[in-house]
Amino acid sequence: MAHRRLQLAAVLALAAFAVAQARQISHLPDAPAMCPLEMRKNTRWGVATASYQVEGGWNLGGRTPSVWDTFSHAGFIKNNDTGDVACDMYHKYPQDFKLMRELGIKHYRFSFSWNRILPQGGKGTPVNPEGIAFYNSLINEMIANNIRPYATIFHWDLPQVLQDKYQGLIGEEFIADFVNYANVLFENFGDRIRDWMTFNEPWVTCVLQYGQGVFAPGIPMGDEGMYKCGHNLLRAHAKTYQLYHKVPQAKLDNVTFADAARGKVGIALNIEYLEPLTEAKEDVAAANYGLEKNLGWFADPLFFGDYPASLKSCAKDVLPSFTAEESKLLKGSLDFLGINFYTGKFAKGSATDKCSVETREQDVNGKDIGPLAESSWLRVVPWSFYKLLKYVQSRYDPKQIIITENGVSAPKEDSMSVQQAIRDDFRVNYYKGYLDYLCKAISEGVKVNTYFAWSFMDNFEWREGYSQRFGINHVDFDSPELTRTTKDSGKFLSKHFFRVGRGGGVGARRPGGRKPTKETPKAAKPAKQQ
Repeated sequence: MAHRRLQLAAVLALAAFAVAQARQISHLPDAPAMCPLEMRKNTRWGVATASYQVEGGWNLGGRTPSVWDTFSHAGFIKNNDTGDVACDMYHKYPQDFKLMRELGIKHYRFSFSWNRILPQGGKGTPVNPEGIAFYNSLINEMIANNIRPYATIFHWDLPQVLQDKYQGLIGEEFIADFVNYANVLFENFGDRIRDWMTFNEPWVTCVLQYGQGVFAPGIPMGDEGMYKCGHNLLRAHAKTYQLYHKVPQAKLDNVTFADAARGKVGIALNIEYLEPLTEAKEDVAAANYGLEKNLGWFADPLFFGDYPASLKSCAKDVLPSFTAEESKLLKGSLDFLGINFYTGKFAKGSATDKCSVETREQDVNGKDIGPLAESSWLRVVPWSFYKLLKYVQSRYDPKQIIITENGVSAPKEDSMSVQQAIRDDFRVNYYKGYLDYLCKAISEGVKVNTYFAWSFMDNFEWREGYSQRFGINHVDFDSPELTRTTKDSGKFLSKHFFRVGRGGGVGARRPGGRKPTKETPKAAKPAKQQ
């Protein structure tokens, strides 16, 4: 009798939990009007993070410092925050993938820590077995949870040793060292990863890190350094693409990495859409040049083999040139184009200076282009997403577009209680509006088939530390356990997108090779965080 009472109590508790869950979800808005169910079913919906922003374990498992460790330890981050622990995903990834699975997430974009894989950074230096073991375990845990991995090779965290050796991306040696690093990743993880991005947001790397010096390594080198960085980055990308697609591998029975895994290589470019402030021809020209200067700087060489003519004219004194061989190698060196998109602005030009682009957040009547997020650079402008995607499809006609990042920092969320922060209507409305316009673009022929929300959880937001939150899951940074709690935005995306979208297809394999097990290997237990 007591046993039956216990069974009844368990059933009632389960029913109560289901009712509570239903009540929690009932206040969520409907799916965006321009996103019919069939379209949502045929699209892959996922989440993204980056190694330095979530991993922690900065001095564990053989990892050496990156430029961001050095930069944050020097006190350049708001509130003296660092990524030493961050979200501690180094230890907590099993529970994070369990949470992803509970939310119906089947696609996850992450990045490797270069200095965890190659502590000395460069070609000819030892590969770190602890780093390989960590990422093997991480990837296999994803697959065990039916989550498809999408890997970014470089997301800003350059090994400090390479910055010291030859000024990082400014040095010609960077190209060979990057291709070697990519080769190590392809060799060790290419049997389970089909989708690779060489670089995340080259504009940020080259403008903020090496041009203005406001991001790590914090050494301003002006326009000359900025364009040298971009030139090296593009050539490194092209050689990595060639390595993946064109070089037979003896260990793979002389087939290429691409053929062995049926894999793809792309890049993740960031861009703000620019709308002409008025119909004046100088404003229209400024908007066009702004897009070419910021997006075309990287996209044009990858699609057409050279920089935009407008950029070559306006930056002729500092913009390097490609050789004929480099141009040939660059042209078409991507299988998909990744777009990181957050916001749009107005552009005002000059009747006397064709190279002048002034960006504004208010129209001619002083009206804001959209509500301001917590980030000073981010206004909520859903229609700009549609216009940007139409521009990209028209100018480049890519085979495939992946939205590699899209999200928002909700105002004042860092000062809210957990219960206040998880009711993130601001972020829910952002996603509803932006996804509405994404679906409109898809319905009109824009070739987007995969979308990643930024971010899976609150994390280290670079210069702003933990003061700006982009996560669809709240992280309690004051809790010893760094507790994760799903926000309403996570529930909204889960209900209308993650759960209904296309599956992961995680079973990448090499011809004649092994299919990855869904059992996580017993890696060496990480040391306690110091």
